[in-house]
Amino acid sequence: MGGDRENGCRGGEQQLKVESARTPKRGKGGRALKVDATRLSESGAALDSSHSVGYSPLLSAFAPDVDIKEETLLWMDGMTQTKKQKLPDLKYMRRHSVRKKDQCAALVVGHYCHDQITLHGGETVYSLGGSVSYITNVFEALGIGSRVASKVGPDFLYCSQITHPPEVIEDQKTTEFFADFTQGEERILKAGSICAPIDSMDIPEMDYELGLAVGIACEILPETLQHMVDVARYVVVDVQALIRTIDPETGLVGLRNLDETPFIDMLEDIHFLKAARNEALYIDIEKVRQKTCLIVTEGKNGSRIYSNDREFRIPAFPAIEVDPTGAGDSFLAGFSAGLYQGLPIEQAVLMGNYFGGLAVAQVGIPHFTASQLESMDETRNGVRIEQFPYYSRTALCSN
Repeated sequence: MGGDRENGCRGGEQQLKVESARTPKRGKGGRALKVDATRLSESGAALDSSHSVGYSPLLSAFAPDVDIKEETLLWMDGMTQTKKQKLPDLKYMRRHSVRKKDQCAALVVGHYCHDQITLHGGETVYSLGGSVSYITNVFEALGIGSRVASKVGPDFLYCSQITHPPEVIEDQKTTEFFADFTQGEERILKAGSICAPIDSMDIPEMDYELGLAVGIACEILPETLQHMVDVARYVVVDVQALIRTIDPETGLVGLRNLDETPFIDMLEDIHFLKAARNEALYIDIEKVRQKTCLIVTEGKNGSRIYSNDREFRIPAFPAIEVDPTGAGDSFLAGFSAGLYQGLPIEQAVLMGNYFGGLAVAQVGIPHFTASQLESMDETRNGVRIEQFPYYSRTALCSN
């Protein structure tokens, strides 16, 4: 392990460096472009994911060619004509294979960490951790380029296992977590050392098509998230980056209500907010869904999408759970990859469920086989996606 510390991350050529902050870029009217339910399917109450080409021209979830991307764009442009809210400029989807030198598919912001995991049977394993590890792992498997904004200390053990090196802060220690799954259905999570926060100056200077805010230890500041809004077309946020708390005495990780955070006023500037089932208890779903698209993961029960006018339930794929660590991160990566490739939102969530299911079957950072990647389309055929009409609590009480 000592050799890992001396190679890779310590190299001057591999370490990320930021020379200056970029000039903010915003949508018309001074605010970020917004996504709404027009990316959701126009179909009826129960959907079959084996749709015709007329439903989604993307014949492959992983390698659509240029003609298919062009057709997808025209299809999605047509869907926006009758909607109340504007859809972001989706023309970048047909340009992402010919990006300029100062453009990148995805920006992933959050710390790498050292994980100590005690599994249900009592076995303790040590692993590379942090949402950024799992997300870049999926992106690499799908051939999606990304840049990382992350910090570690010189004690970081896993430089040889990553391809997106973090910034090494000499006077800091790498963030570390201790996860215990032996105490019941929910894990007990504690933090040890915590590395310095990530600020806007730490973000590599370029334009991004996706920006993923996936902090694990309160390292993403409000101004950092705002800068992500400025430089990325789509911003996808894991709510744990916004609502986690860490007890300074015990290190115990807790949660606070989203309404109590400085991020509550930024919801309209982000496009997708993802929450696990236990985290959703700290969110006013009815309020949040009016400002952004909320996705709640429910483990073996799949996921739910809450838009301002509709709700979808997306089933999970069968999986034998060995280690649930990183399942939500792999889900978020699969979902974001689906968005990047032009899939409707509910199909992108189904893609996220697929990668989340693959992740729980392995300990630590999962490895995906070629057959698993190639079988994605076939596996999702016939999966039924349920759609529910939206009734506000106010409307229900008045009837």
